[in-house]
Amino acid sequence: MKKETELLWASEKYSVMAKGYNFYKDIQGKMREAQSAEDYYEIQRLIADYKQKPYDKKALINTLEHVWGYLKKEAEEDDKKQFFSLLDELKRVEDEHFDEIPYEFQLYLHYLLQKYPSDYLKQSTFIK
Repeated sequence: MKKETELLWASEKYSVMAKGYNFYKDIQGKMREAQSAEDYYEIQRLIADYKQKPYDKKALINTLEHVWGYLKKEAEEDDKKQFFSLLDELKRVEDEHFDEIPYEFQLYLHYLLQKYPSDYLKQSTFIK
């Protein structure tokens, strides 16, 4: 049960983080304290619940910056400029919540992951 939950959390952590950093911290704390099968079932339930929430703009921006951290060492200057241009556009959007990641960012993340492969990011549901 522990291993299953750890694998689930590894794949879902950025999706949860983008919904709300407080949700991410909640799960992270529960992962540290979990000992029983019930604890791990509770974590799995919380992950599913948090994933149903809308994206929070501030949390989404923070998550995108985290993802960029995995790509920045290899990324070419043009890719960096495009990423931060899209991030600036997102910051100017008046909405505070989104049902999904803006389409342009979804496409660009897929492009970046193809150009700069990361096994860690490939397992993330955030970029799928």
